[in-house]
Amino acid sequence: MTDRRTGNSWLTRLQQLRRARQDPTRIGDAAVMQTKLMGGVMSPRANLLVRELQRRRGESFGAPKIDFAGLGRLPRGTFGRELVEFCRVNAITPATISDEAREDLERVGAAARYICIHDAFHVVLDCDTSIPGELRITAFILEQGYFKLSRLWLALLYVLGPLIRPWRARQTLANIRLGRALARRCPMLLAEPIEDWFADDIARVRERLGVAAAPG
Repeated sequence: MTDRRTGNSWLTRLQQLRRARQDPTRIGDAAVMQTKLMGGVMSPRANLLVRELQRRRGESFGAPKIDFAGLGRLPRGTFGRELVEFCRVNAITPATISDEAREDLERVGAAARYICIHDAFHVVLDCDTSIPGELRITAFILEQGYFKLSRLWLALLYVLGPLIRPWRARQTLANIRLGRALARRCPMLLAEPIEDWFADDIARVRERLGVAAAPG
């Protein structure tokens, strides 16, 4: 089967995806390729809100190019510097999308923005990269309805999440509940111009978004 837009067969595209996954610097490109293979995965609401953000603030907000070197020069405690420190401490190579992979980004919709700013979600929500922390992020984005099947995946999260680390099941469920509660207090984070706030104190950013403190 051949993609009519690119002329590439599915086998060729899978091979390209495999090569991108093997290169840590092409994590973002691999995510774009995978999204294209899967078809439209984002919800209509997520796509709509991100398009509205682009209309208000510029097309670059659809797949922002984040200057991590510049953020590293910001004072400690600022959102941008905290993002850099989060990636450094956790040995994370930030997901970026190369110019080549930016061709035809409309096909992936709001997923392109999510790929570029996912690590910033960890900082805003004060989540580490442990399984419970990742599940808090997952519960947050599913509660906010980023994907077409968000409600189904959210239900499955309650079943499958505790099975990943049974001895941490209570902590896992607490993080899922916290992620959902924070999602209800926060505007759709994917469609907020958070990259404009990198020079702001992270505590102020959390207050602005309604996620400064854990709900009771």
